[in-house]
Amino acid sequence: MKLLSYFSLSVIALTASSMTLLPGDAKRYDCAYVETINVSYEQERYQVISMKRQPGNHVKAKYFAAPDALGGSVYNRYMRWSTNKNVILASSGTYMDKYRTPVGLTIDNGTLVNQNLADWDGLVIIYATGGIAVTNLKNDDLTVDDGGVATKYRIRNSSYDLQSFIEWAANNRATVFQTHLLAYKNKLTIFSGSSPNTAERRFLAVGKNEEGELYHVIVQCPSSGLTLMAGAQKALRFLNNFQNMDVTFMINLDTGAQDVFKLYNCSGTENPMIKGKLSLPEAANLLAYYYE
Repeated sequence: MKLLSYFSLSVIALTASSMTLLPGDAKRYDCAYVETINVSYEQERYQVISMKRQPGNHVKAKYFAAPDALGGSVYNRYMRWSTNKNVILASSGTYMDKYRTPVGLTIDNGTLVNQNLADWDGLVIIYATGGIAVTNLKNDDLTVDDGGVATKYRIRNSSYDLQSFIEWAANNRATVFQTHLLAYKNKLTIFSGSSPNTAERRFLAVGKNEEGELYHVIVQCPSSGLTLMAGAQKALRFLNNFQNMDVTFMINLDTGAQDVFKLYNCSGTENPMIKGKLSLPEAANLLAYYYE
């Protein structure tokens, strides 16, 4: 994925626009690590944010799954955290129930929020160091580093393993949530039994370009006429063929009940390329990327 060198004439490279600086959560980051584009591919329009993890692992992730024990809302937690962070973007994450609790196994910085496993195969782990890993629960091979030892947990088939994994997350201040796993190891993992509802789609993909460089990529298709399966199929082809990306995993980000998204240019100004329908204070959970 050589970014601009691969783009056709349909690409519009977006420069730092003169938006109003926002106090508290608008900061600066190295422009060489983040690129934003609009592109047309196979009769669809995509808005793409490519974030380079190497060298240095400067681009990191943070997830806010729920209010804290002191009653601080997700938004207030995010605002306190972001005051000394160079924020790249903030997005709604996984699905929520009518009580605004994340659906599926959820652990927030080591604190258990929801211990009930959902049927979705995507289990996302965000480490305290800012890295992200996703496992396919259908493979029953969730493996983590436990003090230098690779430890496997069969959390769908063993209540003991589930509790042991929850303890591991607490000890390592890990954040965990579930969502639809759309692609894994460059193969589509969502099939015809998925929802027939159509909507605009927003995905998070992680993978490597042909030089072996690791990227985290937000892909949004603003068309409102795509099912989750159709959107995933098209996005995977786009990543494989247009951006020459070997996709390790691709997961769904919620654009339904809590469509929240805010993007910043490296100058700290707000970038209007992708904007959620709802404002940050309305988020039930938030995935943030930042530069450190």
